[in-house]
Amino acid sequence: MRVLLVYPPARDASKPPIGICYLGSYLRQKGHQIEVLDLTAGPLSEDELQKRIEGFHVYDCIGISAIITAYNFVKDFSGKVRKKFPNIPIMVGNAISVSCPRTLLENSAVDVIVVDEGELTVAEVVENIKERKNFINIKGLWFKDEEGNIHRTPSRERIKDIDSLPRPAWDLINMSVYIKHSSAYLDRGIRTGWISAVRGCPFRCEYCSRSFGNKVVNRTANSMVDEILEFNRLFKSTHFQMLADLFMANPKMVKSFARCLIERKVDITWECTGRVDLVDEELLLLMRQSNCISVSYGIESGSQKILDNMDKRVTVEQAKRAIELTRKVDLKLKTPFMFGYVGEDRESIADTVNFIKEMKLGSTVLFFSTPYPGTPLYGWAREKNRIKYDEDTYLSLLGNNADKFLVNLTDFSDEELLKLKSDTELKLRRILPFKVKVEKYVIKRAHHIKARIVQLGFIGTVKKIVTKIMCL
Repeated sequence: MRVLLVYPPARDASKPPIGICYLGSYLRQKGHQIEVLDLTAGPLSEDELQKRIEGFHVYDCIGISAIITAYNFVKDFSGKVRKKFPNIPIMVGNAISVSCPRTLLENSAVDVIVVDEGELTVAEVVENIKERKNFINIKGLWFKDEEGNIHRTPSRERIKDIDSLPRPAWDLINMSVYIKHSSAYLDRGIRTGWISAVRGCPFRCEYCSRSFGNKVVNRTANSMVDEILEFNRLFKSTHFQMLADLFMANPKMVKSFARCLIERKVDITWECTGRVDLVDEELLLLMRQSNCISVSYGIESGSQKILDNMDKRVTVEQAKRAIELTRKVDLKLKTPFMFGYVGEDRESIADTVNFIKEMKLGSTVLFFSTPYPGTPLYGWAREKNRIKYDEDTYLSLLGNNADKFLVNLTDFSDEELLKLKSDTELKLRRILPFKVKVEKYVIKRAHHIKARIVQLGFIGTVKKIVTKIMCL
């Protein structure tokens, strides 16, 4: 069978669609011919895309890997394919499938949605297409039958041994585009690599949708290190992002991975996601010794009330301790925060500002709290009539405005909440230490600064930078 896997256009090309590469490799192993249309690495105009669709007659099946913000693309693209080729099956997977399977089937030309891990399920779907069988006996699906009726099959059991899956088929995508658009390359000229490290997250934060569910399945340390070495050999990458809902969900596994890097003398740096109640000094020190350079903690708020409303099951004191320990072993921190969550008031905002100030968090970003379909927060927002649109319209708006203010979850008016966020961000900029402002400015504009030195000379460039920083 000849299968086309499609990756929608994204805002930037800072991270490759590695899920497609893992899936493509598994399907190849089953004897299928796989091609990828990567519209992030190789964007097409409307006319160019339509011309590309004209040639889809050579494919037996089309699969789209999408997150929820690609909802509009999935609708539009599947409609264009269906109009030209009424009989080519179209399936969709990735995070969007967990969030809105019924709504997507009802409002698009998509035939099949894969809601569990993709490898085994997609392989069965492709085989059934080949043999012209119904999908009713395949676990882990939502699908439409020939009469347009929607069916949901039982969930599929998780893959217990993800080491047994074949290595990703990196040749399916233009990896050089992603390497050159990664933050490490743009900031410091360092080539980045990416490894899918852990599947699942055991926690149940109200705002979060978990693509792989709550059961955590780890890869073995040697498997991950082998893949890192292979990626390094192919693409000369020396810094790696360990991709997972929560890489440090199992501290024992993280220690094993760090020791493996040390024992095998692997000369790379790496970063990962962590959780403040799972770290201790021994773990962080071992990570640092294995050349981990950065940990991202989803702290989200400096208010215990808001953390409890999120069902984070962590405390402000645990967050402070994790930050202190992380700095003690000389690891960098990434600490995103949410703004405007359920119960947010002036006191909770002040708690967050004071937390950021006390902990001297130099690079802090505030994101509006957005309820995504498939999460408990979305269910609450629907129940309380906080969302003014039907789900199809709301999903369309999310696609165009994922980082914008769409739903007010607080008791403030919209105008008050917007002003409070603006005022809070201004306050945070003012408390940011000057040294951190300089580092932040220089790192983000490293390549631009080089060009300025050529244009203005060193002294002129320094004067320009100081003027800009003082205005931050």
